[in-house]
Amino acid sequence: MTNIAIIFTLLVAPYFVARVFHLNVVAGGRIGICAVFLFAAIGHFFKTEQMMQMLPSSVLARRALIYISGVVEVLLAIAVLAMPNPFYVGLCIIGYLIVIFPSNIYAASHRISFGGHSIGPRYLLVRLPLQLLLIWWTYWFAVRGQ
Repeated sequence: MTNIAIIFTLLVAPYFVARVFHLNVVAGGRIGICAVFLFAAIGHFFKTEQMMQMLPSSVLARRALIYISGVVEVLLAIAVLAMPNPFYVGLCIIGYLIVIFPSNIYAASHRISFGGHSIGPRYLLVRLPLQLLLIWWTYWFAVRGQ
């Protein structure tokens, strides 16, 4: 559950800092998206074995998929900040968040000991709202934008 708290904090803290100091809150929201995706990407490279367990053993090239998805997360993190109008990047992020969510369902249902999944399906009661928040946040600050 610590990962949930870290992800939530990384997502919302830049927005609130921007708001308190009267800075660009849209940029703050995008920085939060970037921070979450960079944090998640780190796991792909440093917790590869645990992340591989989040995929069924029938999935081919699990290690390669973990590394590739880590690279994708780094690229999305950079792109959401680098693009002056990240509309399409935001749509890609939303699509990515939807596509990867089944791995969280699999991991929770199989009680994989990584990122809170060992709690079992109850973990999804927290993880699903977080995933929906990430999707909404991305829509609000990247797709809807300005």
